[in-house]
Amino acid sequence: MNFTRLRYFCDVVRLHSFSQAADENYISQTAISQQVAKLEEELQVKLLDRSKLPIELTRMGEVVFRRAQIILEQYDVLKGEIAQMKQTDKVVTVAYPNGAVEPVEQLVLTKIKTVKDFELFLVKSDLNDIQDKLLNKTVDLAVTFDSEITDTEQLATLVLSQGKYDVVVGENHPWSNSNTISPEQLVNEKVIYVGNRHNTNSFIKMKDHSKADNVPLNIVATVADIDTALLLVQLDKGITFMPDYKTLDNEYKNLHRVKIKGSEHKYKVCLAWRKADLNPSLKRVLSLFK
Repeated sequence: MNFTRLRYFCDVVRLHSFSQAADENYISQTAISQQVAKLEEELQVKLLDRSKLPIELTRMGEVVFRRAQIILEQYDVLKGEIAQMKQTDKVVTVAYPNGAVEPVEQLVLTKIKTVKDFELFLVKSDLNDIQDKLLNKTVDLAVTFDSEITDTEQLATLVLSQGKYDVVVGENHPWSNSNTISPEQLVNEKVIYVGNRHNTNSFIKMKDHSKADNVPLNIVATVADIDTALLLVQLDKGITFMPDYKTLDNEYKNLHRVKIKGSEHKYKVCLAWRKADLNPSLKRVLSLFK
């Protein structure tokens, strides 16, 4: 299977747009449309309903999309492991979760691009797996949330940014015309939690924040990514949390974000790496941030 073709398909689904996916991959809209069509031909199924705006997945497309994300993540991990096995000092492998794309682009890549004569591999990972990838030397560096780094004996961290979580509501929600709410107003609201599973470090920290606010959360659904959460909010299935660095894309014009005044729902995005890592290229990268 052509991995590039599979990645184009996932980008179209993630962005709900052929044109935006084309821009992100620096190719024409026609070219990316042709690649997705070839993937459909190869699999002999219709993956996208192009008659809908924004573009929607078919039932078969939903299955392929879920599997494709797993395949691509494993492929990226494989490339990173190969780079590690080469044991070259001119390779740095960076893991990042889906929820931290913006900090990677804005805070990390802009600086890393100034370092010459080394090869960079980016590996999109399940948030809950990033610490393990650092410890088993699958990756050199990670951009992640501080809640996921618990092994402080072997791993070092450096905070890149911090902020607060906002609430996102649908157009029919009573808060759709509000700019701020108090934490107490979250009581009994149906919350869509973004995370692969319960009882992870991020989930536990969110519960701690809720406890600090003295407002227990009513979590009615757990989803793997923010786009799925926003789609459910559009369907009036509940509300969701979004870090304040993320923006609502144009296709979510009927959604509204609300700040939580005085809430403990906060985040920190950090760099994490092994303290014992002697890779000189990694040290050059880290020197940009210290």
